[in-house]
Amino acid sequence: MSKEGKHHYIPVSYLKQWIGGDGRLCEFSKPYDRVKPRRIHPDGTGYVHGLNTILGLPPHEANYLKTNFMQLTDNYASRALRILLAKTPWKFTDKERSGWSRFIVSLIARNPESIERLKDAGHALFDKALPDIEADDANRELSTDPPTYAEYVAKNFPNPRGRAAATLIRRVIDDPQLGNWINQMRWMVLVNSYPKNLLLTSDRPVVMTNGIAHEDAQILIPISPHHAFVATNNVKTENYVRNVWHRRQMIEQVNERVTRQSHKYVYGFSDAQLAFVSARLGMKYTADPVENLKMDIHRI
Repeated sequence: MSKEGKHHYIPVSYLKQWIGGDGRLCEFSKPYDRVKPRRIHPDGTGYVHGLNTILGLPPHEANYLKTNFMQLTDNYASRALRILLAKTPWKFTDKERSGWSRFIVSLIARNPESIERLKDAGHALFDKALPDIEADDANRELSTDPPTYAEYVAKNFPNPRGRAAATLIRRVIDDPQLGNWINQMRWMVLVNSYPKNLLLTSDRPVVMTNGIAHEDAQILIPISPHHAFVATNNVKTENYVRNVWHRRQMIEQVNERVTRQSHKYVYGFSDAQLAFVSARLGMKYTADPVENLKMDIHRI
């Protein structure tokens, strides 16, 4: 087993909402030619060993993204989730509300494919800036400094290229403008205690319509088999979503999106929806407006 440890891109505290009396949820995956369900503890799924590790750094820095940033994000999200699942009126602190907004962005950006794209972009940004960095360093060189920038960083600041990647990942997930916008949206949780089918979730659980800035934009995330978190920009859109939900049309629509967006895993309370999931898992439909965006490093 890898010494780098489990790096969960679908947090355990989130998946726990789907567990049954055995402490397990149902994981749907397609290891070969067919979808197979299995009962599993939330800690045993939705992770990649060393996903957020930045190699070539001292141990206390190599896993900074996991042990500090992602862990802090998940801790505040766990507190916010308990509030969202409780009765209104909600009493959020500023940190809890911002933590939930950051968590939404993290669910979009922290999956293995997105992390690799961000790492590549961070490396490219550093490579593009390196000639200027080296020139600036040469102009400010002190008599006590090593003769070259490469020797200086090897001694004092190892793997600046990797550090650039880690910084980009953190800035994308913790973008103040994006976080503030989500903070200011209208939040609600829709509840159906006796649905025909329970809500599913997946490794792409965020459902977005028209991004976030458009007048009728919607962000929706299943947060339990019976609860869906929704953020909108105005009363009109909020009422529209409520009406669709109360007509009992929305759970099927959400399950359709969440399963079609999945890459590797879909999760449910039980295997009762195996046929539904089998027809859709791994279709890799675009989960958000930037998922398939190619980063032109010359324009960043």
